[in-house]
Amino acid sequence: MNQSKVKAAGTLDPAFGHDGVVSTPFHDVVGSIPGAILPLPGNQLLVALGTTINQESPAKVARLHEDGSLDTSFGRHGIVEIPFADGTWFSPSNLRPQANGGWLITGMAEHPVRGEELAVVRQLQDGRLDTSFGEKKDGKVLINIYELLGPKAGAGAKLMAQRQAGNYAVKVSEGAQDAGVSVVSQVDGKILLVSTVMFAFNYSRGIVLRLNQDGSLDETFAGKGFLLVEEKKISHYWNYASGVAVQEDGKVLVCGDFARESEGEWPDAYVIRYDQNGNVDKDYGDNKDGVVTIVDKDQWLDLGSMTLRPDGGIIATGSAEADRKRKGLIVVLNPSGSFNIVFNNGRPLISEFPEHGASWRRSAFQKDQQGNVIAIIVAGQAGSGSLGDKSALIAARYRLDGTLDPAFGEGGWVEFNDERAIDIFRGSVVMPDNKIVVCGYVAFGPQPLPGNILRYLG
Repeated sequence: MNQSKVKAAGTLDPAFGHDGVVSTPFHDVVGSIPGAILPLPGNQLLVALGTTINQESPAKVARLHEDGSLDTSFGRHGIVEIPFADGTWFSPSNLRPQANGGWLITGMAEHPVRGEELAVVRQLQDGRLDTSFGEKKDGKVLINIYELLGPKAGAGAKLMAQRQAGNYAVKVSEGAQDAGVSVVSQVDGKILLVSTVMFAFNYSRGIVLRLNQDGSLDETFAGKGFLLVEEKKISHYWNYASGVAVQEDGKVLVCGDFARESEGEWPDAYVIRYDQNGNVDKDYGDNKDGVVTIVDKDQWLDLGSMTLRPDGGIIATGSAEADRKRKGLIVVLNPSGSFNIVFNNGRPLISEFPEHGASWRRSAFQKDQQGNVIAIIVAGQAGSGSLGDKSALIAARYRLDGTLDPAFGEGGWVEFNDERAIDIFRGSVVMPDNKIVVCGYVAFGPQPLPGNILRYLG
């Protein structure tokens, strides 16, 4: 009998790697940080592998067979390098599929002179760079904040590669930080990016950019190809833009968090919607001002990622934090921006497990054979607001009403701790067969930094 058929959902899949775990680095490959993952046809998996700066080696993509072994028909022994010139170091953090079977890779690029830049790489299905993309037709686009904003940027402006406010002033590894860029593709092939620009201490703004299919700025969006996030009806010191989604009609959703100017108030989370031209969509939200705010007077709330629901609504995930204790946060909104009454009775859901806290970083759906959504999978970082020995990779399964599914893992959730040092979450996906893949790496431990790609039965 197939062993995977008798094991419960939430169990590590024995048919993948070694007892459900593929460890990195791969043999003779420099680059061990699984920064992002992408399901491929045939239950194959694409993995973006980051390096540390001192390794002086390019980031890479690896293609894995269903059993977790390298697909040696791809690139060189299953690996393709992502080359950058002039000493640029690239840290990949997102993979998104393209209609032609290729993919986009986004992340932060660091140059010794130009500093940090947003980087977008487009590869074809065989791993070759797509030469129809980028100003130099080399498959790459680099976005420099000073070139983009001009004099408005000011001398101290920089793109944020990691949180630097309050308890978030933590660089999560010696070289592969939690890169501050998210990406999604529109139906027409245009590309939306969100990140955050710090202009000065306690003053930052989310930035939303739209690229044409060839990688050039789409000047039909906000008149110049980008906009800075402003919540004009709320006086605030700073805001971060962390997640992005696009509805079928081309309207753009952005999520993040912001700090009000009022003293003594915790930062709140938000979702804002723009129309196809980059104008705030006043039809969105209960207040019809384009913005949905999620507020808790006793906790810092943030939203870091979004998944589009089949009906055009969203699931947004993040965390709630107070006294250096984090709890996972899930918000489900209807297409109009109202709270979905089916999920948790129309309220934001705060996960009360595990005891040492968690932050949800990704969400996805499991579907039945007819394509109907049957469950919500969330995954992220277990542990408190400070990285420590309780840091781990965590995933949970919720029913559509917001209750945990006790048939998954131990009462609805699973946790993985490498125990060699501090586990850092990097990504998760649901495969076509409903199995769940989670990836991360081990920081502040052995060198090169060990990575783990886990697959759970669905």
